[in-house]
Amino acid sequence: MKLLETLKDLSKKESVEFWIKIEEGAEIEKRDKKEFLEEKYLDESVSIRYINKDGKAGLSYATFLDPSEVKKAVSRAKVLSSCGVPSLFPEIQEKYPEVFLNTDLEIDLKKMRETLNELEEKAFSFDSAISRVEKIKLSAGKIRYILIRDNKELSFEKPFCVFLISVVAKDKDKEASSYEWYEGVDFNYREIARRVELACKKALALSKTRKGKNLKVSVLFSPFVAVELLDLLEFSFLGDEILKGRSYLKDKLGEKTFSKKITIFDDGINPYLLESRPFDDEGSAQNKKVLAEKGIVKTFLFDNYWKKEAEKKGFRDITAGNSRRPDFSSFPKISSTNFYIEKGFLEREKLLGLENEVFEVLEILGAHTANPISGDFSFGVSGIYYRKGEPVDYFCEMALSGNLFELFKNISKVGSDLSFYGSTGSPSLFVEKMDLGGGT
Repeated sequence: MKLLETLKDLSKKESVEFWIKIEEGAEIEKRDKKEFLEEKYLDESVSIRYINKDGKAGLSYATFLDPSEVKKAVSRAKVLSSCGVPSLFPEIQEKYPEVFLNTDLEIDLKKMRETLNELEEKAFSFDSAISRVEKIKLSAGKIRYILIRDNKELSFEKPFCVFLISVVAKDKDKEASSYEWYEGVDFNYREIARRVELACKKALALSKTRKGKNLKVSVLFSPFVAVELLDLLEFSFLGDEILKGRSYLKDKLGEKTFSKKITIFDDGINPYLLESRPFDDEGSAQNKKVLAEKGIVKTFLFDNYWKKEAEKKGFRDITAGNSRRPDFSSFPKISSTNFYIEKGFLEREKLLGLENEVFEVLEILGAHTANPISGDFSFGVSGIYYRKGEPVDYFCEMALSGNLFELFKNISKVGSDLSFYGSTGSPSLFVEKMDLGGGT
């Protein structure tokens, strides 16, 4: 590509970085049995970061790869650097971790359409109470990342597959909807079909719910819900929030802060996981980190700039590799790669039978209202009430309040059913004796 040579030449002359993302794929979507969208697409973008002599960065971008447009964007980045943010460019390394992915993901609209219809039919045939498939969507393709800086080029290509289904179940006069989704580096039909069944099971259960009663009961958080809780916990591991003193974990390094059943990884090089690649979005090598081991906080997530700042404050044995761009118009910032809790050994059915009474949470409302700094939360939850491992009732509009860090401290069992939703993964999490409010 002639443009790449032009950009390499520009990067040799000035303190400028080019981050190129090229996404090529196909997408099919149906709504209520009718075709809504079918297309092949190609999206291109380039983000430009320029660092001036004062160490401040300006950012600009172009949404198609045209040399004249890119040069204009470089000029804009230079101007914006005068009121930019402090930044550092890491050195381009000679060697990076090897991450081998199968890049032969087939993009065939006809085959995708047939698969989508088959999955839709699977949902309707699961139970006669499934009244609608509101939305079902499948997309697949490949993404290529290219980083150019200091007349050097890094590139990596990965496949992707995204599936989503939303279904409605009806029980007597009550309807309830539920959704499931899958995002990975391969088309895993077996797993996608399992997600279809999970969506149907949740919708059927939620359609049977009624306003609950006050309970003090052991709670099982399904992987779908546990992932939401883990996503809330990510904030506390961000290195910049540690150094700013905003994270709950700011003085917890080396301390037992969570349950001994909890080990948390950030693994950016596992070839089977979504966010794996050799380098992050600013060119530092990705790696695998143990963030917490058997409840003990071990390390935090850093990009290149905040790693240097942490080392000034006495942090040792820390690595970068956790820089991500939320989109092409944003600066890179610290983020997890593949963020997950290590699975345990107990199957879901065993967890449900551990206590005489167990409430399985299938749905959380208001997760976004949790305070990531203090950890305080107040959720609305719905799910299934079990006695001796058997479902006996279905409750909705239950109130669950508490503290995220206390919750993770009180986890007594971890399931074997580790599931990923995007780049975050968790097994089922079991907490003994929590208070659930049933309202009036």
